[in-house]
Amino acid sequence: MRKLMVLFLAMLVSFTLVARERRGMDDSLKFVEKFFSLPSQQKEELATERGWVKVEIPYVNSYFDMVPQKILKEAPDEVREKIMEAAEEKEAEFPFKEFNSIERWIPSPQDMPFAINYYIPDKETDSKFGNGDGVNSCDFSVAKKGDVLLVHNGFVAWGWHAHAGIFYGGSGVYATIESNANQNYFGDPHPGVHFEPISHWNNDYDFCRIMRVITWPLSHSYRAKAAEYARQQLGKLYNFNWLWKWRTDRFYCSQLVWAGYYRTSKWYARINIDANPADTWVAPDELYASWRTWTVTSSW
Repeated sequence: MRKLMVLFLAMLVSFTLVARERRGMDDSLKFVEKFFSLPSQQKEELATERGWVKVEIPYVNSYFDMVPQKILKEAPDEVREKIMEAAEEKEAEFPFKEFNSIERWIPSPQDMPFAINYYIPDKETDSKFGNGDGVNSCDFSVAKKGDVLLVHNGFVAWGWHAHAGIFYGGSGVYATIESNANQNYFGDPHPGVHFEPISHWNNDYDFCRIMRVITWPLSHSYRAKAAEYARQQLGKLYNFNWLWKWRTDRFYCSQLVWAGYYRTSKWYARINIDANPADTWVAPDELYASWRTWTVTSSW
């Protein structure tokens, strides 16, 4: 009789925990669904209460202002020219004032699983450049090992670029590496770090961008080292806590790319491609805004 009672209590506790978890999941889903439609003030109050953090691009006036003066003084002419050229190209493509006006939030860990695939169509952009069909024509023949991949499929909570990855090489099923919260092409039921074919980037997103990293004062070989670092993380689980980019046991998309460069570079010359290096998170938009990245090619 006592054993039956213990079993009954154990089942009751289990059902209670499952019901509580289900209520939490439903609550998260409902909040994410209404998030984009909330007035700014209410959005800020409710999101902050739920543990969301607002992302602020540095308080500067242009992409040029993001470049440390020390770098401009010490870099060789060709490096300095490339840095300035990259800033000019970004300003022409995505004016800083417009880019910086986008509201960006990092969802709390409990809400992130529901925010991952939730976005609102960019109707103005889609009507201008594409039809929102999830297909683009980005030319991967110009990609090199270590290049940063960024995509857009409508606005997400954390900004314009929804996802990031790194180019590993070739054109087969092992061409790129990403960390995704979804089941990957090879049927792995565990979300996390895995290979993806180029077709994933061309056929699953409205827009794709290939960016290259300025590695000075270190050599270009660190681009390949970044890709190799990503390969070494294969199989690690997805990090739903975007607020902590310093983890090495789990990775989210832009964290994996950032870590590939940061963790393989020298301590005295860190290649930090986070536009907000002091923050504990790194969103895909921050990889784009970094003074160390420039667009090789992009396409709708």
